[in-house]
Amino acid sequence: MKELKDDELIDLANDEIKKMDVHIWSSIIVSCLIVVESLFLILNMVPIFLYVTLWVIFMVLYFVHQIKIKKSEKKIEEIMNELTSREP
Repeated sequence: MKELKDDELIDLANDEIKKMDVHIWSSIIVSCLIVVESLFLILNMVPIFLYVTLWVIFMVLYFVHQIKIKKSEKKIEEIMNELTSREP
């Protein structure tokens, strides 16, 4: 990243923020689906086997998005450290 100009670093940070935003919204949607699925189970609208299967799938998706959010946060932090360490 040292060879990139300040504008390029800022553009890279903006791209990472956009990626992070998409993954945050995906996590929110998956969380809502888990809640709805739980309500269906409570109301006996869904069998337990289907509930467990879908719950595992949703949790895997949730954790994948959380890992990608953490990666983007680390990259943004690296970019910010690079920008602040440069001489004016």
